[in-house]
Amino acid sequence: MDFDSEDIQKTFLDLIRPWDAELKGSLVVPPVPPLVSPKSDDSESASIVPPIPEKFTPNSGDIPAVQERFEALLKSRLSLEIEQNLPLFPWEDEVLEYQSDRVDSPGMADNVASGLNKSGSLWLAQLRRLAIPVALPETMLASLLSACESIVQTSLREGVKVVKVAESFFPENFLQLNELAGIVMMSPARNGYASLQSRLGEDVPTTYEAASPTQQMVLSLLAAREMIAALTLTLKAGVGSSHQWMTEIGTLTLQLDYRIDGDDGVLHIQGQLPCGGSLSLANGPSLSMAQRPEAGMLSVELADLRPMQPLQLKVQLGPDDSIGFAIVLMS
Repeated sequence: MDFDSEDIQKTFLDLIRPWDAELKGSLVVPPVPPLVSPKSDDSESASIVPPIPEKFTPNSGDIPAVQERFEALLKSRLSLEIEQNLPLFPWEDEVLEYQSDRVDSPGMADNVASGLNKSGSLWLAQLRRLAIPVALPETMLASLLSACESIVQTSLREGVKVVKVAESFFPENFLQLNELAGIVMMSPARNGYASLQSRLGEDVPTTYEAASPTQQMVLSLLAAREMIAALTLTLKAGVGSSHQWMTEIGTLTLQLDYRIDGDDGVLHIQGQLPCGGSLSLANGPSLSMAQRPEAGMLSVELADLRPMQPLQLKVQLGPDDSIGFAIVLMS
């Protein structure tokens, strides 16, 4: 985003103008004693009266106090301006209220940290197939997956989820991430970077490490969008759905069937596991779980469901590797 220096200066002056009187009032100027010329008939012997300075310059010891006062006023004014004129995400036309799902909680931090320790996770085989032009480091892929698993269960809008995930890697670039996310979310899934490249005016890097900070943000946003889409299973009543996830030991296949019988919605999930493990389908306190010690078929089912009801599916492979999916039911 380009800014004109004159526009920035004008905006800054407009912001601080209302405090001019208040700021001036905070400066205590010591009185200047009157200067009197000695009476003398001899003009040469008369003392020359130095001119009174037009402006009072505070002593160097006064400057920190004035500066602190000014910064406090500036911060207060900016906070008030932001509260009265809330900024919009690039994909929003008006200010919307979202549920207070905290994704920056200690739980999410733990998930990101655990992702860094699971660079050999079974699930990375699928992540290496993401539709992004540059391969990401495996530790970053694992951390992105952990962050996406945490946020995919929330009711935030997709664009907000993508920004929140990328923000865990670029905490100081929230505004730029929002601007880039507005472009990423409107770009085609398979060539999103190509459409961004023309706007950014940069060549595709050979590696993630060689990418510029802006390119790294774009790559993280694209990867987060792909992962969130893969972890969100949307079902329409009466229409079966099949999903596959490549692992290091084989393919996990999920067959999902959602049907409505009168007022009662029933979800049936059948999973083909590449090794021993379990399936857990949860709807709040309701839980359906199945497990087996070796590779093979498992199925879980929940009834008395309603459209748009949030459901969670957890797949466990072996003793340590698990992944969580969010299920969205459509009427």
